[in-house]
Amino acid sequence: MTDPRPIVVGYDGRAGSHAALDEALRLAEDLGAPVVAVFSFEPTRLGGEARDLDDAVTERARVVLEEVTGRAAGTGVAVETVHRQQSPSEGLLAEAEDRHAQMLVVGSTGEGPLRGILVGSTPYKLLHLSTRPVLVVRAV
Repeated sequence: MTDPRPIVVGYDGRAGSHAALDEALRLAEDLGAPVVAVFSFEPTRLGGEARDLDDAVTERARVVLEEVTGRAAGTGVAVETVHRQQSPSEGLLAEAEDRHAQMLVVGSTGEGPLRGILVGSTPYKLLHLSTRPVLVVRAV
């Protein structure tokens, strides 16, 4: 018997990612699948103060991904955390491909389609680029 394919969830510590993680954990429990929580942020290509920003983001990733472990405690779901140094959409797509994930789960705070097109929201990009199912969970 093969291991079930994981559910990849985007997690950045904001309300939308809380909702996405909660739903991914619920689904994973029902499906007997593991969850891979991904914090993805593309580092700057400059030095100096920009390097300080990269260091701050790396520390934020560490703290945020520790939250995942706490939120998952007691669910019985196997959870792994990953910090990728790519744009959020590229990092989530790459992680899902690398792991042959059965789906991607991301949160949304309810930005409209026009904002998604103009600003390039991660859920909007994933819905259009992913070859895997994408579940967008709205934060309440």
